[in-house]
Amino acid sequence: MLTKLKHTYLKFGYNIPLLISFFLPFGINYAFFILVWSICFFLFGDVKEGFNTIIKNKWSYLAIGFFLLHSVGYFYSENKSAALSAIEIKLCFLAFPVLFFGSHFNNTQVKKIIISFVSGCLLVSFLCIFRSCYLYFFRDTNAFFYSDFSYFMHPSYMAMYLVFALLIVILFYKNWLAHLQFLNIKLGFIAVVFLVTIFLCSSKMGLLSAFLLLPATFSVLLFNSGYKKTIIGLVIASLVLVSVTYKLFPTPFNRFQTAINVTKSSQTIDKTDAESTAVRILIWKESIKLIRNKFWFGTTPGDVNDKLIESYEKEGLSGALTKKLNAHNQFLQTFIGTGFVGFVLLLMMTVFLIVYSFIKKNYILMLFSILISLNFMVESMLQTQAGFTFFTLFLCLILKYNLKEVSEN
Repeated sequence: MLTKLKHTYLKFGYNIPLLISFFLPFGINYAFFILVWSICFFLFGDVKEGFNTIIKNKWSYLAIGFFLLHSVGYFYSENKSAALSAIEIKLCFLAFPVLFFGSHFNNTQVKKIIISFVSGCLLVSFLCIFRSCYLYFFRDTNAFFYSDFSYFMHPSYMAMYLVFALLIVILFYKNWLAHLQFLNIKLGFIAVVFLVTIFLCSSKMGLLSAFLLLPATFSVLLFNSGYKKTIIGLVIASLVLVSVTYKLFPTPFNRFQTAINVTKSSQTIDKTDAESTAVRILIWKESIKLIRNKFWFGTTPGDVNDKLIESYEKEGLSGALTKKLNAHNQFLQTFIGTGFVGFVLLLMMTVFLIVYSFIKKNYILMLFSILISLNFMVESMLQTQAGFTFFTLFLCLILKYNLKEVSEN
C-alpha cells in the first residue's frame, strides 16, 4: 500500500505545486495545499536524499535563515501575537525551500507548473473584465479602474503577477507550445488580454514595471533573432499606443501625474494627507528614523507596526494612523523589524540575484528579481499572502530549475 502511494506521489506529486501556481491569482488561502504537500513529502518522498540536496543548495540557507531570524524575534518581541503572526507569514521561507529543493520534477512537470500560473492569470483576467463589463452594462457601475476592477486581490499584486506571466509568455511559450496551430495569433491574444488587464489594474508600479521590462525583453529577443529594424518600429508603435491611450483613458495616467506633483513638493506634504504617494513618503521618513534608532538588531518583526503607529501618532500623520499602514516598502519593513542582518538577507534574495543572474545568463531569474525589487520598493509585499507566496514559490522554482535549460529540452 505504502509503496503504491509513494509511486503515485513521485509520479503525480507535481500537481500540488501546479495547483498552488494556478490558484495564486485567485488570492485563496494556500495553507491546505502546502500542508498536503509537506505531509506527502515526508511520508512518500526520498527525505534523506532531499535533505542532502537542500544542504548542498546555498540558496536554501538564505531563505531558511530569513525564516529563523523572524522566529528568534518572537522571544524578544513585546507583541507576542504579532510576532507569532510574523512567523506564520514567513513559513513559506521554510516550506518552499524544503519542498522545491528537496523534490525533483522533470522538465515537462516544471513547464506544466509554470504554464498553470499563466493560465490562472489568464482566467482571472477574463473574469475581471467580464465582471466589469457586466457591472457597467447591467448595474450602471463603472468598475474598470484600480481596486474596483481587480476583484480577487490588490491591483498592485495582480499587475505584478501579470507582468511576470507575460514575461514567461514572451520568453518561453514559442518553444514550449510550438506544437499548437496558429500559435502567434494565440500568443498575441494572450498578450493583449494581459496588457489590458495591467492597464485597468492601474497600479503605478505595475504600469511602470510593465513599461520597463516588457518592451526591453521583447526588443532583446528581436535583436537576437536578427530583426533589428523591427525594434525601431516597436518603439514608435509603443509611443503612439501610449499617446493614444493617454488621450482616450487618462485616469490611470493621472495617478502618475499626482505622484510626480507630490514628489516635487515632498518637503511640504500635509501630514494628514492619505494620497498613496504622499503617505508613502511620510511613512518612509518615519521608517528611516526607526532604523537609525535600532540599526543592528531592529525592533523585532512583531513590533514593527506598533512602532510605526506610535511614530505616526507622535508626528501627527493622521492619514497613515487612521489606516494603520505598514512601511509600504519591504526593504524598510524588514530593516525595522530584523535590523541589518535581515536587510542583508533580503538584499541577497533580490538585488544581489539581479547581478548573479546576469552573470549566469539566467534572464528569467534576472527579470523576476528586478520585478520583485521594484515592487518591494513601494509595498511591504512579504506581509501579505499574495506577496510572500508568489515570491518564495517562484524564487525557489527558478533557482532550482533553469527555465532556459528546461525550454531547450
